Amino acid sequence: MRETNACGAALAVLTTLLASSAMAQSSVQLYGLVDAGLRYETNAVSYGPDGTPLSTGSRIGLTPGGGMTESYWGIKGREDLGGGLKGLFQLESHFNPANGRNWPEGSAEFFQIASVGIESSTLGQLSLGRQYNVVMEGVTMVYGSNLWAGGDQDQYVNLFKPEHIFMAGSKTNKMIHYGAQLGDVVFLAQYAPGGQPGSFSRGSQVGLSLSYVPEQGPVKLGASFLRTKDDNLKARFDVYTAGAQLALGGTTIHAGYIENRRDNNFTSFANGPFSPTDLAGLGIIAPEQTVDPTLPGGFDRRRMIFTGISYHVTPAFVVAANGWFTRQTGYTDAFDGSANQYQLVAGYFLSKRTLLYAEIDRARYKGGLVGAQLVGLNTQSPTISSNQTGMMIGMRHSF
Repeated sequence: MRETNACGAALAVLTTLLASSAMAQSSVQLYGLVDAGLRYETNAVSYGPDGTPLSTGSRIGLTPGGGMTESYWGIKGREDLGGGLKGLFQLESHFNPANGRNWPEGSAEFFQIASVGIESSTLGQLSLGRQYNVVMEGVTMVYGSNLWAGGDQDQYVNLFKPEHIFMAGSKTNKMIHYGAQLGDVVFLAQYAPGGQPGSFSRGSQVGLSLSYVPEQGPVKLGASFLRTKDDNLKARFDVYTAGAQLALGGTTIHAGYIENRRDNNFTSFANGPFSPTDLAGLGIIAPEQTVDPTLPGGFDRRRMIFTGISYHVTPAFVVAANGWFTRQTGYTDAFDGSANQYQLVAGYFLSKRTLLYAEIDRARYKGGLVGAQLVGLNTQSPTISSNQTGMMIGMRHSF
């Protein structure tokens, strides 16, 4: 009954928007992507509701939430207001093609993206709502892994994409977002007020991103910064990143650096949303800090260098190799650790919208990074072992 009501609500929203847009003579686009992959992995883990490991071993099955990309559908539109102004909106919901349910399962958000805004032909774009943060946008605009697979529609490809775990959840609630482009330079800024009584700082997030993205030039550059404040204690969680992309003929090379710095008592950020339990599950804080944030635990500093190369064997056939190298220091020795991760992937475009792909990845963990979910937004389970190997084949279609 719950799933039926959700589908009915989605159809009602779609019907209302399309009808309203016709009256206002707006342009409205229904878009989306369905991606399913079959994955085999070693040292997989199943977890109970409280995060306790229940069983381990090799596993094969359809990947949850999608394969090379999370599956999603969305509606976006714009209305010409005259004088160089346009009204904008976007709604986007993610789902699990393996069972048709919302993704992440149990998520409180039906729409992963929900924003409304205004665009000026001279002053840029301002939007409000739940949106991608500027670090996520900056990295995926220039030097994120496997950008070749996104095509013109979607750059947020997240198959085995460890750098995504460094991006403060990639999306933020209650965000005020501004973007502008001057020639080949793109500037992004965001602010998410915490909404805490008596404090403008607690639970807030602020970020900046600057990118050089010429359409024809071989080099792209980018850098971003994001600062998040804890809901209760004003503790900070900072993200710093910079990187570049070099394209020469059919070969593209990318390289980036991304760093997280965390105050010990940063344990809660509802705008993420990240509850203390979520942060403990991600290996960011210690489980005991969910009860007492002042106890020492979690990581202090985490750094990643990532790089990769892709080559178009033909216009339709692409092969790529990627590597991620992470080092972490903690507030206790239990959170000191490192991770080395590698990937080979190949994709064949049957058309502009349909892609077949195959992938293999290998990860080795030491110390406090074991089981820290340093694998990307979906497809692979975090392991409690010191190594893991995965292989996947799949297909995706965009519309």
